[in-house]
Amino acid sequence: MVIDATGFARAGGVLDGRVVAAQLTRLCQDLPEPQDGEMHWQVRGRYDAPSGQAWLDVEAQGPVRVVCQRCLEAFDLTLRVSGTLGLVETQAQLDAMDALEAEGQGPEIEYLVSDQRLDVLGLVEDELILALPYAPRHETCPGDGDVPEPPRRPSPFAALKDLGKD
Repeated sequence: MVIDATGFARAGGVLDGRVVAAQLTRLCQDLPEPQDGEMHWQVRGRYDAPSGQAWLDVEAQGPVRVVCQRCLEAFDLTLRVSGTLGLVETQAQLDAMDALEAEGQGPEIEYLVSDQRLDVLGLVEDELILALPYAPRHETCPGDGDVPEPPRRPSPFAALKDLGKD
């Protein structure tokens, strides 16, 4: 699905849909199979006439299978995305916004060069990739309570504490 980003925003367009996670190949490329969770997404356009600023609001959510980096077991993790992207006309404008943000002077909004052929599902997939944790973990790993703690050995330095007390 391809849109003219600025035209879509000026018209206040709304697109939404569902996609099986496995169809988002970049998102799932290093994740375990199966990836059969369904992602729900919506992209809304907005335009502020006085400032001439166009916006895209992107929302998506759905489960992906990931591997817990603590116990190495696969589990379903629900990704949630809700963000706003400002549209700029040129790469130079984007670079200027990035420079302001790097100096701590710009707004905390992401910007995107407006494209007359913006792939909507690609945009949604990009946002979901950014929401994927680097090292996913269970809240509580299965079997955490089943493993007894190893017995504690006394510290080899414990005997030294009484040496100088004479």
